[in-house]
Amino acid sequence: MTNNNIDIDKYAIFQKNTEKNKNFNLQYMAIGLGGEVGEVLNEIKKYERDDNNILSTIRRKKIINEMGDVLWYFQGLCNRLNISILDVMENNIEKIENRK
Repeated sequence: MTNNNIDIDKYAIFQKNTEKNKNFNLQYMAIGLGGEVGEVLNEIKKYERDDNNILSTIRRKKIINEMGDVLWYFQGLCNRLNISILDVMENNIEKIENRK
């Protein structure tokens, strides 16, 4: 499942090229991100409720699929803020290290 040929810059371009409407704004991407996070949570709820906390291959795949949708919207936010996911990661590391 791992594809070492995908990098952050390529994914940023992919996300931008797969938008159905090029006029989507920051708000649209944020709302979409929230909805997709809800879908990840829903799959995890089903893992507990329906699967007795046993992670099947099917449930794992569903969670990964929804996480991909989260990533798509997150990247859309990054694109609109003119930042990369790496910028967010670096900022988060700095923020957390400053808590020490």
